[in-house]
Amino acid sequence: MRVLAICPQLTSGGAERQLVCLCRHLDRTRFDIRVVYYESAGPLLEELQSLGIPVVHVERKRLGALGVLRGLRREMAAWRPDVVDCRLPSGYRFGRLAAAGRSALVVIAEERTELRAAGVRRLLDRRLNRWTDAWIGNSKVVADHIVRDLGMPPERVHVIYNGIDVDRFRAAAEDPELAALRRQGRRVVLNLGNLSPAKNQKMFLRVAERLRREHGDLAFVLCGQGPLREPLEAYARELALTDACRFLGFRQDVAPVLASASLVIQSSDWEGLPNAVMEAMAAGVPVVATAAGGTAELIEDGVNGLLVPIGGEDGLAAQASTVLADEALARRLGQAAGDTIRRKFSAPAMARRYEELFIRLLVEKGWHPQGAVIA
Repeated sequence: MRVLAICPQLTSGGAERQLVCLCRHLDRTRFDIRVVYYESAGPLLEELQSLGIPVVHVERKRLGALGVLRGLRREMAAWRPDVVDCRLPSGYRFGRLAAAGRSALVVIAEERTELRAAGVRRLLDRRLNRWTDAWIGNSKVVADHIVRDLGMPPERVHVIYNGIDVDRFRAAAEDPELAALRRQGRRVVLNLGNLSPAKNQKMFLRVAERLRREHGDLAFVLCGQGPLREPLEAYARELALTDACRFLGFRQDVAPVLASASLVIQSSDWEGLPNAVMEAMAAGVPVVATAAGGTAELIEDGVNGLLVPIGGEDGLAAQASTVLADEALARRLGQAAGDTIRRKFSAPAMARRYEELFIRLLVEKGWHPQGAVIA
């Protein structure tokens, strides 16, 4: 069965990393997958190539949007995929436009946050539903947003949770820079994710300033890259956190960073199902987070992490301080978090759900791929 995944870029975002994770765990004896991108690429391109996944780059510089549409239609005509899987807002708009009129294939659009499009984009998303066999949300919150804001019938909306390669986080060696801080007697408090408005890292820095006054042995680390790096560095200086704060930039593998962490604080205003929280949980690091998006579907408050309302700076600081002051609580939360990821959010389980959905949707169209088994 041929699956064409359309993803605008292959850089460092959660949607792109989940695509790579799917490619790694998809049953390659039954599914032939290739990836098309038309913007920028980074280490994830190399990772796909190392897995033997064909990757096609569609040039958009000369003809802009028209060039992307022509390139995608040309790829569909040449390769004749059975399933088109469209990721990120640009990808699910271009991908569905390119697939319009090709009734034999299954077209899936994927949404990974509850950020709402407005104006022409929102109208286009709704109009393109006529050429969309299914939407996938990575959390129940996102699935509700697809029904409510994008106008998709509930029976054509499916929840497939993100998957984590749990083995990457077992006994990972510590990041050398952070290990040096720990040898100095400093505990690492970590924020993971792109440096962007949705993550509200300004609030993380304000919480850091408060925690520093209560616990003097802390180092605050932001791991991620994005458009707000320079403003956040300036804000850290304004809060007199320069000597206590580290900006690591993008890390292809966050397991060593997490191996050095005593606590992860996530301050987001918007999320889908955050990879950063899942990775911290997989590493057994206690997490204090805002209940943004699907975070509350990962964390059961007081059982495998601690939750506060979105924008709840006082609560975030208080709960983080509680964990830092109670080693037994931190250990219990971390162990329960790791158990949750292994039980419910493993990468192989995620891939099996995709396989079942691909086959089911094709069979509903009258196709009977060889060896298709409907669970």
